[in-house]
Amino acid sequence: MREVINIADEHKRILTKEFKVTYQTMRMALMYVNNSILAKKMRKRAKELLQEEADGVKLDDDGKQ
Repeated sequence: MREVINIADEHKRILTKEFKVTYQTMRMALMYVNNSILAKKMRKRAKELLQEEADGVKLDDDGKQ
């Protein structure tokens, strides 16, 4: 199975705006089709956005929000 980074549409918009790229360029980077320096930076930023979102989720001892 091919590697891919799945992120929310909101995060996709952030990436295209921050890196000033088209939706297709961003998509190809997250699908590991492009392996340029820019694509690597975009994947790193996508991971940061996912981590920020995960850090914002607060769970109790039973694993519930």
